[in-house]
Amino acid sequence: MKTIIAVSGRAAIGKSASILMLESLLENKKVYEDFHKCDRVLVAKYAPAKDGSKEILVGCCSEGDPPGFYQQEWIRKCVELGCEIIVTACRTTGRTVENVERIAREGGYKVIYTSVYCNAGDALLLNRLFAENTLKLIDELI
Repeated sequence: MKTIIAVSGRAAIGKSASILMLESLLENKKVYEDFHKCDRVLVAKYAPAKDGSKEILVGCCSEGDPPGFYQQEWIRKCVELGCEIIVTACRTTGRTVENVERIAREGGYKVIYTSVYCNAGDALLLNRLFAENTLKLIDELI
């Protein structure tokens, strides 16, 4: 089922860093990418663990802070490219959440909200675990 995984949280909690770590795991099969400042959108082929022969497109958008102009544009690009799963950063309320909900509704996507793992001294470890567990979630959704 087409799904948007919205990584939700307040500013500077590690949403973008966690999504960028996920992008690093998908980097070798990228089919599209774009950048804005420190944020990036990446679309990559991914073969879920359950059925490694069936590749899907996964889109990752690390920009999720207001006003969310790139977030909206990048999510729409992922839809246009046919991504089955889109992982995007968003706040807990406001425009970035509205972008996710509107694009999901228009494109026939289900939305799952999640949050990052955070502890100041363990950011790299927790970002890696978040990325690996997001791939496991994607495996279950497909």
